[in-house]
Amino acid sequence: MAENPKLTVLFEKLRGKTFVLDKPEMSAGRKDAMDICIKDPSLSGHHCDFIRLESGSYLIRDNNSTNGTRVNNVPITEHELKNSDIIQLGGVEILYDCAADGEGPVSGSGFGRTHTINLDSLESNLSTVKELSNYSPFAEVEVKQQARTHKIMLAGLVILALGLIAVVALLIVKIFSIGE
Repeated sequence: MAENPKLTVLFEKLRGKTFVLDKPEMSAGRKDAMDICIKDPSLSGHHCDFIRLESGSYLIRDNNSTNGTRVNNVPITEHELKNSDIIQLGGVEILYDCAADGEGPVSGSGFGRTHTINLDSLESNLSTVKELSNYSPFAEVEVKQQARTHKIMLAGLVILALGLIAVVALLIVKIFSIGE
């Protein structure tokens, strides 16, 4: 392998961002301290590691991440990567590119080692990422805040309804007292 493998983000917010795997072990996650830092709430702080094998290829190892790691849409805990594998870290899709010139699925196609995939030109911009039930680590806090807001609104509506009933009752009493 002449050059170091690359990871190219396919996820729309960071589309085209490239990370070069140039160390024996590299960590990926949401935290700034990671070698590969992707600020997306679907990634865990330390989501996974990329480990160089003797062959020069890389092994990806999930670190018990909240939303999991997939390779070619298959959940993994550990997997040896091959050229053109699609890695999913939480909700972020990444292309693994390790082909030397003339190798891999694009050999003889006129493309060089790295090519750009323009996803904007596609008819549909659908992701293969499945719906994540626990997309954000902050979702529980947001749900509690929404529940509290709903309770406050319900209490306000009850008070308003009681006030309306009191006004109607007062009007009825006044109407009957005028007639006497």
